Amino acid sequence: MGEPARWQERVEEFVLGWIGDPPAKVLEVGCGKGELARALARAGHSVIAIDPRAPEQAPEGPVFRRERIEEFCELGPFDHVVASLSLHHVEDLGMALGKVADLLRAEGTLVVVEFAWDRIDEATAEWVLERLPAASPSEKPSWLRRCCRGWTRGDEGGMCDHGGHTEAHFAGWAGEEGLHDSQRVRAELQRHFVERHFEWVPYLYPDLADGVSEADESVAIEVEAINATAFRYVGTPAP
Repeated sequence: MGEPARWQERVEEFVLGWIGDPPAKVLEVGCGKGELARALARAGHSVIAIDPRAPEQAPEGPVFRRERIEEFCELGPFDHVVASLSLHHVEDLGMALGKVADLLRAEGTLVVVEFAWDRIDEATAEWVLERLPAASPSEKPSWLRRCCRGWTRGDEGGMCDHGGHTEAHFAGWAGEEGLHDSQRVRAELQRHFVERHFEWVPYLYPDLADGVSEADESVAIEVEAINATAFRYVGTPAP
């Protein structure tokens, strides 16, 4: 695989850099396996981390709660709310972000790292396909390999899914997974928050073959050979 540990390091660097010195009261929305929440706690922050995943998948520890943001009832205010690769999964995104804004103190920050699957165009798809690692029968396929199932080169050299276009293939996959696209996520962020920081960043390299680095993907983005497929965002509640 590429550099999965590097991705997590970069997320932690970004989030901790914006949150600043401890102690701060932090809510993480969609904590996954809990790596970021643990990093925040180690840094001295007071953390509540929520995720609706099944009990057998949920991380253990006093900071973790199996709960959806839509149902979260802890009283604020929080100094910061963090959402790393989770907002595109939230069913009622507008309501959830409105609730996040209400949970933050007036000058508090929402710190976001998000996936932009809708920016995987044909050139980006070709670049990925050429760099996927060999499949292993003993390992669970990565999300990138799963979403590429049935995805083949068409007769004319372009990418297709049983006769469809690249964008249609990924839209179909995202529809099955119930994912929001980056335009929807950004529109809801704009509705509820004032943007303080935004940047496009690499995302695909952790699931590519050994030797494919963050720097390789960054260069491909810079020369416009592929699209960036993730973004970082920081905002404060809209007045």
